[in-house]
Amino acid sequence: MSMKSEAVFDMLYIGNKLQFKIEDFSLSEINFFSYLSCLLSLYDGKMIDNWEYGFIKSSLGSPISTDLDKALNALCSNGSLCKSEGVDGYYNLLPNGEKMLELYSTLYKFSWRIPYLEASCKSLSLMPFGIVKDAISNEPVLKSANNTVNRRSLLEESNPATKSLHNQFSLLKVALEDKFSDLLIPAVVWIESLNKENSVVRI
Repeated sequence: MSMKSEAVFDMLYIGNKLQFKIEDFSLSEINFFSYLSCLLSLYDGKMIDNWEYGFIKSSLGSPISTDLDKALNALCSNGSLCKSEGVDGYYNLLPNGEKMLELYSTLYKFSWRIPYLEASCKSLSLMPFGIVKDAISNEPVLKSANNTVNRRSLLEESNPATKSLHNQFSLLKVALEDKFSDLLIPAVVWIESLNKENSVVRI
């Protein structure tokens, strides 16, 4: 079974952060925080191809990646993850997974991703998951995809919604004077702005 090693690393890193914060994690949560991490990498000037794996819209309108699904199955098979007791669909990171994460974090192939994964997961410390999730569902690409029934790839450069996303990021950089090396502040400001837009639409 072919899979992306970057997806394995992201699964371990995000899973470790979520487990520390809320004791366990689901595949849907991993998908969500990985998607947010990818968006933050685009804000920081990376290309979508740099992320090494993509996302599509699920039937529920959420971002999902088949590569993360493959990574989850592989990590469960090699004893790095296990299913949470009594909680269907949730997982825990095991010592073997912690050792793998520690090793992978020293490799540049994966370590450059850490600032984006870190900022994404840290957003959970500043606002409830539901608020972050609602905001991201209102970002241009996912919002555009939710208006269609097709399970098309998200963040394609040819997609007009992706260009709208880049425009949002450009405006945010101007507003913040592009002076924050820590991506958490831009992430929170952007999430709050998306929620404000959503509130205006609902009114």
